[in-house]
Amino acid sequence: MSGEEHHGQFLPLSVAAAIAYGSLVGAATAARERTGLEAHLNHIAAQLASILPVYAGHDGTPQMLPPERVTRGQFRDGGQILHLPGMPEPLTALRIRNADLHLAIEQLRRRLTLPSA
Repeated sequence: MSGEEHHGQFLPLSVAAAIAYGSLVGAATAARERTGLEAHLNHIAAQLASILPVYAGHDGTPQMLPPERVTRGQFRDGGQILHLPGMPEPLTALRIRNADLHLAIEQLRRRLTLPSA
């Protein structure tokens, strides 16, 4: 499989969070300001990461992150950055498998509650 084909299997977590947010939240409940939206997207990214494997890596094949570490981390910048306890540098280039997103959104639809923005 070529690098380009392999890359197409993955979607940036921040993009996945935005897609899920748009699918799950109506216009009446959507955050109106940037900080509220970012908080909601960070929450959605964390919720996606609780359901799906998260991958990281800039070059080559993305590597799956240990789920038990991801669940203890904090997402920032709308799911673009993950701060893990005990790691000096945050993780970036976070991804999920594109094929997993639809099912994850349906699972979130049944259980999601957003924090106050």
